[in-house]
Amino acid sequence: MIGKDRLVISAVLLWAGAPCMAPAYADQHPAPVDVVKVARAPFHEEIPLTGSVESKRVSRISPKINGFVADVLVDEGDQVKTGQPLLHLDPVMAEIEQARVTAQLDEARARFNEAERQRDEAAELLKKKNIPVTRYENLVSEVRINAAVLERLQADRDRQKEILQRHTVRAPFDGVIGQKLVEAGQWVETGTALFELVEIDVLHIDVPVPQYYFSRVDAGAPVTIRFDAFPDRAMEGVITNKIPVGDASGRTFPVRIELNNEQRLIAPGMSARVRIRLGGEEKGESLLLPRDAIVKKPDGTSAVWVINENDGSPIAVPVIVRTGRANEDNIEILDGDVGAGDRVVIRGNEILQPGQPVRIAREVELHP
Repeated sequence: MIGKDRLVISAVLLWAGAPCMAPAYADQHPAPVDVVKVARAPFHEEIPLTGSVESKRVSRISPKINGFVADVLVDEGDQVKTGQPLLHLDPVMAEIEQARVTAQLDEARARFNEAERQRDEAAELLKKKNIPVTRYENLVSEVRINAAVLERLQADRDRQKEILQRHTVRAPFDGVIGQKLVEAGQWVETGTALFELVEIDVLHIDVPVPQYYFSRVDAGAPVTIRFDAFPDRAMEGVITNKIPVGDASGRTFPVRIELNNEQRLIAPGMSARVRIRLGGEEKGESLLLPRDAIVKKPDGTSAVWVINENDGSPIAVPVIVRTGRANEDNIEILDGDVGAGDRVVIRGNEILQPGQPVRIAREVELHP
């Protein structure tokens, strides 16, 4: 059996590519390192893509009636709630018309009440045969006519009330005023855009997926999202829709990711980097390591630093490996003298030398 010292010497020769004596690290202070245990687990392939954040709803708000703008109550950037007043049109003419209709309604109600009184009196007289039947029937007709007039004027009053209410423009949903397109004193009509209202509580990202991967992207698949505005913060989401209408020039098909933005951290127009987990083509379990464990050598090969024991003390030994698929967190180990359960350095491996004593500062858990 080969002794541990000879294994260390062999690792030095392999790492340096030239004959060398055994390293003299025994007297050095151990280098602090973070380690992780190699794990065997299913590998989830991911693809990195980019997209832009868009609002689920954007509305250019117009008035329901024509009029002069009396007051603008909000400005660009203001957050508004459903039903909140945004603008008042000059209501003077509408108020005058409402007063006229109200007066007509009061008059019609009085005429109707009087017609009912006369009809009821005539009914008593008719019982005693003190008036002709035709007189009573005329009074009944008068009641019906006045009732119709009263109903019409009530409708006019309701219409005028609605017109007066429409002199106040209100927010149709919660959102942010993206653009203010009007000022006080302007004459506006029903087709005039007053504001652009943008919903920001619920946003979405449309991500173009290359046709090669589109069939392996599933609705409901998890995604990891990072924004250039705060690159160190990751958000989790799911694919809500696959849109099977592609871009012929780019051979891509969009998928939509819906985002809950109640905390208002994200804004429409932000760029997003998305990693989508692919389905299908699973190959069972793989030997996995965090990407940070891999050290690239100048000759293009890859290595990891495995923790061995030398007289009861941990030392770092380089092992050449061949890697496979990678996602944001982990990478497959296809070949190399590394097995499940081995401890491998993931932090502090930049300046290690073969056989160097180490001190394990932290052992982290691998997340497949």
